[in-house]
Amino acid sequence: MHPKVVICLAESGQYDKIIAYCQKVGYQSDWNLLLGNLIQTNPEAASNFAISLVNAPGGSLINVNSVVDAFMKRGMVQQTTALLLEVLKNNKPEEAALQTKLLEINLMHAPQVADAILGNQMFSHYDRPRIAVLCEKAGLYQRALEHYTDLNDVKRVMTNSHAINPEFLVSYFARLSVEDSLDCLRHLLRINMRQNLQLVVQICTKYNEQLTPKANIEMFESFKCFEGLFFYLGAVLNLTEEPLVHNKYIEAAARVGQIKEVERVCRESNHYDPAAIRDFLKDAKLPDQLPLIIVCDRFDFVDDLTRYLYKNNMSRYIEAYVQKINPMNTPTVVGALIDVGCNDDYIKNLIMSVRSMCPIQPLVDQAEKRNKLKLVLPWLEARLNEGNQEVELHNALAKIYVDTNKSPEEFLKTNAYYDSKEVGKYCEKRDPYYAYVAYKRGRCDDELIAVTNKNGLFKHQARYLVERQDQDLWGKVLTEENEFKRQVIDQVVRLLYLK
Repeated sequence: MHPKVVICLAESGQYDKIIAYCQKVGYQSDWNLLLGNLIQTNPEAASNFAISLVNAPGGSLINVNSVVDAFMKRGMVQQTTALLLEVLKNNKPEEAALQTKLLEINLMHAPQVADAILGNQMFSHYDRPRIAVLCEKAGLYQRALEHYTDLNDVKRVMTNSHAINPEFLVSYFARLSVEDSLDCLRHLLRINMRQNLQLVVQICTKYNEQLTPKANIEMFESFKCFEGLFFYLGAVLNLTEEPLVHNKYIEAAARVGQIKEVERVCRESNHYDPAAIRDFLKDAKLPDQLPLIIVCDRFDFVDDLTRYLYKNNMSRYIEAYVQKINPMNTPTVVGALIDVGCNDDYIKNLIMSVRSMCPIQPLVDQAEKRNKLKLVLPWLEARLNEGNQEVELHNALAKIYVDTNKSPEEFLKTNAYYDSKEVGKYCEKRDPYYAYVAYKRGRCDDELIAVTNKNGLFKHQARYLVERQDQDLWGKVLTEENEFKRQVIDQVVRLLYLK
């Protein structure tokens, strides 16, 4: 009676009622035989029936492993998966073997299903090393990385970076040590630099603080990967004041031909080593010398810059610098050009091209200490003709006219703008008489008395005393301490007698 009822329910597809009936009447059915027959006739129904047997009140009525084997002999991957998902829904430690089997089946026959199961993190007790190997074989490289712990395995899987979500790979490095991270990054560059460059740059940027700029820079440089270095440093440049980062960014930009960027950072950054960058730019032989000019102008390397440009036949950059960039540094440029033996005519023309934008005193100082004052005469006279009344200009002209004997006495007597003390002192070693003229013009009493005494110009001193008619000045000259008192009196008497 009972077997016939079970067969009728099975033939009519009422599998959900079979267990209830058997339990009600106390009938012990051969579930394995019944399920085996059903597998052959209706696999989908067999799956549902197996699930109901597993979930039977009081506990499972079948051996799950036996059912799984039976299903898989018939290639029933989908049905097996459905059964095991039901069986393993509570994620119990004692079910580790079945969890592993479920994942194995799908990794070998339905990788996308396995990927979804792993992605949902449904299980935590399966054989992870075994599943890692199967994930790799199935091409689920992201899942393989999630399961591998050995660095060699990790690096091998990363070889397939083209098939792994870049965002995952970037975040994956958060679980690696600094040493392992750098090892993996070197591996990515070694196996395919072009393919992995953007990824490596992203990782170095995100974990910049942990990996450190120094280590990242050394890594890129070891592969001569200046493009990667450029993009990486460009991403972190504004986040740090570390000179190494700013230095290396300028160098990398230069090496990849980003001259405008080199120029920008040289102009805007306050954190690179000026001397180191100056030397690098000189050695780099860039097609445009503007970055070098910017560095040298900002950090007072103008003398060195001028010598470098002159030595390398780049006079057009010298001209551009003094005419357009910083005319105020023309004196330094002139001094350097004189030192390297540059042609006088070139220097004269250079100064003339700057016109009044060049400061007078520094230019005079540079020329004077090199005994080249005459070199700047055309420029000085041009400023004179413009009506310039600066003392420094007229002092320089006075000195040059004395040295060249270009009507010096007339200039010293008639010019109203030079400094009598400075010019007089200059003249003392050249022609004491001109010193006397300069001192007289400025009423520099003490200086005039000293120079005329020293050089025996008592006749001129006497004339000055008579013309000045200053009681205090007479007192200084006629004092008993003046060893030249007698000579001065004699000249005064003679002068008055001739009158």
